[in-house]
Amino acid sequence: MRKIISYFARTTLLLLALVSLSSWANCRNTLVSQTEDDRTARISFGKISLYDSYFVPVGSLVASTVVPPTNYTYGGASAASVLWECDATDLPNMYFLVATNGDHWLGGNNDIGAADGLSDVYATYFAYIGLKQTMSGINLTRYWKKVPINTYATSGKKIQIRLQDIPPLQAELYRVSQLPTAGGGPKYACPAYSLGNKNGSTYSCNQPNSYIQLVAPGLVHDEVGQDSNTNFIFWGVDNGFGYGMREGSSLYTTPTCVARSATPLVLLPTISVTELNAGRTSSASFNVSVECSDSVKSGTSNAQAALGFQVSPGAYNAAKTLGLVNSNDGVSLLLSDNYNDANMAKGVGISIAYTNNAATPLTLIGQNIDNDPLNNIYMGNKAGWYPVLDNAVPVGSSNSGYTHYNYDFTATLKKIQGQSVTTGKIRATATVLVRIQ
Repeated sequence: MRKIISYFARTTLLLLALVSLSSWANCRNTLVSQTEDDRTARISFGKISLYDSYFVPVGSLVASTVVPPTNYTYGGASAASVLWECDATDLPNMYFLVATNGDHWLGGNNDIGAADGLSDVYATYFAYIGLKQTMSGINLTRYWKKVPINTYATSGKKIQIRLQDIPPLQAELYRVSQLPTAGGGPKYACPAYSLGNKNGSTYSCNQPNSYIQLVAPGLVHDEVGQDSNTNFIFWGVDNGFGYGMREGSSLYTTPTCVARSATPLVLLPTISVTELNAGRTSSASFNVSVECSDSVKSGTSNAQAALGFQVSPGAYNAAKTLGLVNSNDGVSLLLSDNYNDANMAKGVGISIAYTNNAATPLTLIGQNIDNDPLNNIYMGNKAGWYPVLDNAVPVGSSNSGYTHYNYDFTATLKKIQGQSVTTGKIRATATVLVRIQ
């Protein structure tokens, strides 16, 4: 009898243990997220030029971009894809963890910016280029840091963490004076860094630059403060995904130009609806200043320098609605930033042209250049790019081997063909861009 009692006692204890384990295993990983090197959310900076340290001295911000979570597209993932599903009662114990790829010498092991007074800037595959990453105001380092969950979906008593619920990643590139050390973590598939070249060296190292994972009951995860160089148990069970610069950037050692200034505010004279409907326009001039290396190649082909005006996101969306965007993402007219607001004038847009050729408006740059960072599609006049030295007037030099240029442009308010003009305000924004094609 004693043996029977003992047997049932042990059985009862075992069942209680199983119930206890089951009650905490409340999160389900859908495995939409994958941690493999070739499945990262792409960090794209496009074409980067490090011709010399005059235009880009050590410590300078070279490029920046915002990486939406929807850049992770493996397996057809979309914004609404559910990555994790958990009991609603577990929400207080749930959060994201983020860190650089600390176990790779070019992926996030080498904090290379410290010598130049830059914090949390890590070595990349590009020589003399360091990467800083931030999410929800948290700078990513080798050590796992907590990022809160701010949005989620609900399904009955469950909460669902979708791809769109992951905060965007802010990524910045800085010029640094140091090279990564070969001993700074395993090399894996990237045994050497790239020094770039005049025709552009693609970021071919497929190692991620950072990772995100979820801490929640029942999931295999790392802990806050652990070093990602040696702590990455989330990786083997696909509890998250990586971010990487692979194939989204290229490094040039090509002579280039930089935009130095532009007229900050261009005021167009008031004009009536009657005048606009009659074909009258309202114009004003403005100036742009650019400095170029005397060795620059001006043009719109690969590795040449070009200039253009990019419309604001609001103006771009309105232009698409009105059929003012071509197949190369070029925009024919600059519309108000908030075109659809009640107080904004309708049926009117602004053209931009070189003053000495005011009858030929420029095509303006749309918003898809970041979706084609290496300019394989959105190049040339149809996309809004013009050779940087077109209509440029040299106005002297402040450094040997470089020349300042001025450009005179005219902005013209006019009626949009086929649209009805209404009274209101016009407030439009365009950004001067100078970049390697």
